[in-house]
Amino acid sequence: MGYLIDTCVLIDHLTGRLSPDAGAWLEQVVASGSAATSVIVYHELLYGARTEKARTAVEKLLEAWEMLPVDRRVAGRAAEIRRDQAAKGRTLGMADCLIAATAELRNLKVVTSNVKDFPTVETVLPEKIATIGL
Repeated sequence: MGYLIDTCVLIDHLTGRLSPDAGAWLEQVVASGSAATSVIVYHELLYGARTEKARTAVEKLLEAWEMLPVDRRVAGRAAEIRRDQAAKGRTLGMADCLIAATAELRNLKVVTSNVKDFPTVETVLPEKIATIGL
């Protein structure tokens, strides 16, 4: 099983808030092909990058990453997740449901600080990633 890296982890990496051990782990799993991110995460990062310098940093960080697409199957599963969670009284955003569906359908763990946003998939907290193997 590999990892899908969520937006918050990459923001922390870009801003120097990710621990050095976690940053080293992240670089290692990306180099090994065990980690990817979603086009949704890419969108969120670029949207939040308010300056040209910030946009360049996002592009540089992700240039070697596998970028997982959203297709009909992912969109359909995301709709199911969102509908099922709404029936349980939980409101999830479309972006997080698309990320969760991508991870679920590809058998990936989501590395995120926002565990509550991903109740349907296995998650790993960033502070724990340096302690797990590839």
